[in-house]
Amino acid sequence: MSVDIALSKGHDLVLDGDFKFISGAEKIAQQIKVTLLTFKGEWFLDNEHGVPYFDYVLVKNPAREQVEAILRKAIKDVPDVLGVQNLKLFINHPARKLKVEVQAETNEGIEKIEVIV
Repeated sequence: MSVDIALSKGHDLVLDGDFKFISGAEKIAQQIKVTLLTFKGEWFLDNEHGVPYFDYVLVKNPAREQVEAILRKAIKDVPDVLGVQNLKLFINHPARKLKVEVQAETNEGIEKIEVIV
């Protein structure tokens, strides 16, 4: 069984004198959330890694079908994710914000994740 380092709701490492590790459904949900919060070009070791938010999503007139396809692919690429059952997008154009609600089918069951980008 693989593990991951736990992140807080504010996306910082959870530390209490030592790292906290997570596994199973909690790990998969966290990996989906981290994936959706990673902008393409953000990680210096791989400029192609991440979601192309500035190119296709957080633009003046985003193509909703294209945005859904991009996000579905990013989620499906997370290890242990079998598919995306439900994906809801709430776009706030003036604020250039996106709320994503997703139900992903995983090896651990159905995971519900909400992310605001």
